Amino acid sequence: MKIGKYVDETVATWQQQRPDLDFVPMGYMLRFHAMAEAAMAKIHSITKSHGLTVGEFDVLATLRRHGRTSTLTPSFIAEVAMVSPSGLTHRLSQLEQSGHIVRISDDSDRRSSLVSITKSGAAVADQIIAQIAEHSARMYDAIPAKDLEKFSNVVSRVSAQLESEVVPS
Repeated sequence: MKIGKYVDETVATWQQQRPDLDFVPMGYMLRFHAMAEAAMAKIHSITKSHGLTVGEFDVLATLRRHGRTSTLTPSFIAEVAMVSPSGLTHRLSQLEQSGHIVRISDDSDRRSSLVSITKSGAAVADQIIAQIAEHSARMYDAIPAKDLEKFSNVVSRVSAQLESEVVPS
């Protein structure tokens, strides 16, 4: 079943069962979710073809976008990658074993280390990000720029609304 047809059917059947509620916004959410899932499936496929998980790529991408020879603290990487310190530790171990990063001691804090991307890590990050950028461009290729600008504005406003509703844990 096509995504649009599935969403339309879901909204219509709920509307029949609960005519007191407005399910049109739920339809927006379902469409957006399906689009994000499809995009993420492609990203998983791309990273896997390079022997990485999406999480491992996220670490490499964080390092790479801060400069070809960037060195960052694990706490900064964890914050930017939105991952727990223990989750990051596993990713760093995997990336270190594959030669994509090196950990070096932090002279200013002996309890901590710094993470630096290697040449092979930068090369893999560059290859993956190029493939993701190409895929992203193809996803939106048939949509006029003015519509994409409106879409971006709407997504930003919805994101801001969601962030304002989040209760700190």
